[in-house]
Amino acid sequence: MQGDRLIPVVVAGATGKTGSAVGRAIYQAPDMELLGAISRRYAGVSLGAAWGEPALTLLVEADLEVISAPYAVLVDFTEPDSAFHRLMEAISRGWDIVVGTTGFAPEAREKIASAVEDQGVGAAIIANFSLGAWVAERLAREASRYFQAVEVTEGHHAGKKDRPSGTARAMASLLGESLRRPPESIPVHSLRLPGMVAHQAVIFGAQGQMLTIRHDVHDRTAYVDGVLAAVRRVHGLGGRVVNDLGEILDPPH
Repeated sequence: MQGDRLIPVVVAGATGKTGSAVGRAIYQAPDMELLGAISRRYAGVSLGAAWGEPALTLLVEADLEVISAPYAVLVDFTEPDSAFHRLMEAISRGWDIVVGTTGFAPEAREKIASAVEDQGVGAAIIANFSLGAWVAERLAREASRYFQAVEVTEGHHAGKKDRPSGTARAMASLLGESLRRPPESIPVHSLRLPGMVAHQAVIFGAQGQMLTIRHDVHDRTAYVDGVLAAVRRVHGLGGRVVNDLGEILDPPH
């Protein structure tokens, strides 16, 4: 809560696979109010009908512009082209943003970061909100102190557009920083196959041995805890963009 008030939240992509899992958790959270839902596919339909929750009568909207709340946290799990304009609109209103959408061009990320700083809002733009992915990053950073040879494999469902994933790019950047090498020098192998949800392995090799750090998401509820934590803490990030879930879950003192 912000004080004793419920945190108002608008979810973009509320009828998508990840957005619906996150949206349901926000709807059920005792300290949050699901104020709005955005989905062009289901615009004009009650969110309850889309989710199979008859008691939920909130109407799904096509665009953020028709939601006139003075303040909310915008949670976005969509795709980068539409998300960019939506995020810039939210920031211009003084809203905080929690973003799981990946695939933004560097120029778009720079514009978002500049707008966040100018408006003094908080932003958590994180490639993977699952706790396991964050722990895997910490383990990989530690392992890279002792192993120099490393490659990354990642696999997602066949419909995922960006390749490699935002999570894999973040891992390659982390490894490049730790090994003092350009991120593009870290090989990343991508799979897009039916039956996959989100899977990543960091494979280290050395004389006579290999070390694999693997994380598998089998259900999109894996992202819920990280997103809820970000919604609760993003307002305290005024003027900053956080890309590391660790700054949300284990903030520096």
